[in-house]
Amino acid sequence: MKNPSEINSKNIFEIILQLGLVFLVLAFCAKLLSPFVMPVLWAIIFAIILHPIYNFLQKKLKGRKSMASFLIISLILLLLFIPAFYFFSAVTSNVLDLKSQIETNTLKIHAPTQKIKDWPIIGNKLYDFLYATSTNLKQAMIDYREPIVEISKKVAGSVVSSAVGFLQIILSIIIAGVFLVSSSAQKLATNFIMRIAGSRGEEILNISTSTVQQVVKGIIGVAIIQTIIQAVGLFLCGVPFAGILTLLCFMLSIIQIGPILVNIGVIIYLFSTGDSNTAAIFWTVYFLLSGLSDNVLKPILLGKGAVVPMLVIFLGVIGGFIMSGFIGMFIGPIVFSIGYKLFSSWLEDLPENY
Repeated sequence: MKNPSEINSKNIFEIILQLGLVFLVLAFCAKLLSPFVMPVLWAIIFAIILHPIYNFLQKKLKGRKSMASFLIISLILLLLFIPAFYFFSAVTSNVLDLKSQIETNTLKIHAPTQKIKDWPIIGNKLYDFLYATSTNLKQAMIDYREPIVEISKKVAGSVVSSAVGFLQIILSIIIAGVFLVSSSAQKLATNFIMRIAGSRGEEILNISTSTVQQVVKGIIGVAIIQTIIQAVGLFLCGVPFAGILTLLCFMLSIIQIGPILVNIGVIIYLFSTGDSNTAAIFWTVYFLLSGLSDNVLKPILLGKGAVVPMLVIFLGVIGGFIMSGFIGMFIGPIVFSIGYKLFSSWLEDLPENY
């Protein structure tokens, strides 16, 4: 007869071996799926955003789910490609024009006015830089070569990153169309959350879907509206390379900095080169109001219909972006909102004799 301690040791060894094999398989699967994590996460977010439209359209099409999904995805891709084509064409044209003018020595920069010297702190240095570029551009580029190269690398990196991100979004939208039609994918996601969260699974599902919709309206929507306002001013005031500046405004609005940095540069340019102070003052007021417009738009769009306070979503957006970049703007508020609800429930679950 075997010793009980030997049997227990054998059982423990078998359990450890089984767990090790399970973790090994899971790690291998995670390694295989790692290239698809970001597109799938985006696809889930897009599917949540598009689901109300999909439900409405499939009812109009008498339950033809595949047709409804195909129409939605095709329309979205069309709406993305047309403005993206014209936008990147404008940006490319501006960059090539700038390159051509620099190479042929035909780039003209207006001489700054003496008023700039009166500006506090940066007045003298800014005047020296603008005067140097207006009189001898090549020498100015040599003198300020290091900061110009550094800024150029960052801008080029941002453009390449934006192009890669755009292609990733296209792939995610196509996958989202599959998710909308596939009832098995929806059931799998629902069962997983219900399995993890138990009786609170439905509440967590509602929080997740609601938070994604609030972020889309309050962050992406505000960035688009603010960029449109900026673009109108940039193209009408006659500032050079308005296409590049518009792209920069959109990127700054997305990361919650806002277009204030661009606006400061544009205002300085208008006052240093414009003949009319009245026009410069008008555009200064316009760009200041445009830069502050998100303070009005965000409370309206970000908190409307939310199941958690607006501050929770906003902090989740900022923290998520700092931790994980653009995708963190969605994952961050979802996790933070769920944590907030769990914390609130714990506070409300007081002892009977309290």
